[in-house]
Amino acid sequence: MKSTISSSMIYVSKMKASIIWFIIIANHAQGISCKACCDDGWISYKFHCYLIGHKERTFMEAHHFCYQQGAYLVRIDNYWENKFLKDLLRNLKVSDTWTGLSDQRSEGIWRWFNTDRHASMSDWGPGEPNNNGNEDCVGFWPRINYDWNDYECNSKLRPLCEKP
Repeated sequence: MKSTISSSMIYVSKMKASIIWFIIIANHAQGISCKACCDDGWISYKFHCYLIGHKERTFMEAHHFCYQQGAYLVRIDNYWENKFLKDLLRNLKVSDTWTGLSDQRSEGIWRWFNTDRHASMSDWGPGEPNNNGNEDCVGFWPRINYDWNDYECNSKLRPLCEKP
C-alpha cells in the first residue's frame, strides 16, 4: 500500500510540474509567435509589425513605399498602440514620420488612408490640427513630444508602415 501511495504522489507531482510548464510557455508564446512573424528590420507589437522608412517622402510617396513592403501607413487604433509608437520613435530619435491619417477627402473629417474608417482616438499636439497652409496629412511631430501634427501632404517625412 505504501508504494501505491508514493507512486500516486509522484504522478500528481509530475502532473503539477507539467501544468506549470505549460502555463509558463503559453504566457510567453504570444510574444514568441508575433516576433517570428516580423521580417528583419520590422518591429513587433501585439500581432502587428512596424517599419520606419529611412528616406523622407511625401505622403503619397510614403503610402507607395509602404504598399511595396506589403504594408500600409500606420493606422493607430488605441492609446496603447499610440504610446508604443511614440516611445519607439522617441527612443530611436526618429524625425517626423507619417501616419496614414488624412482629411484630404473632406476638411476636418480625419480618416485612415485607403479606408473609410474614422480615427477612433487622437493625440493632437497643442493647437493642432490647425490646417496652417492647407495641412491635410498627419504625422508624429518630435518637437511636441511626438504628438500628432497636421502637415501639408507634399512635406517630406519618413514613412511609418504597419502590417498584421
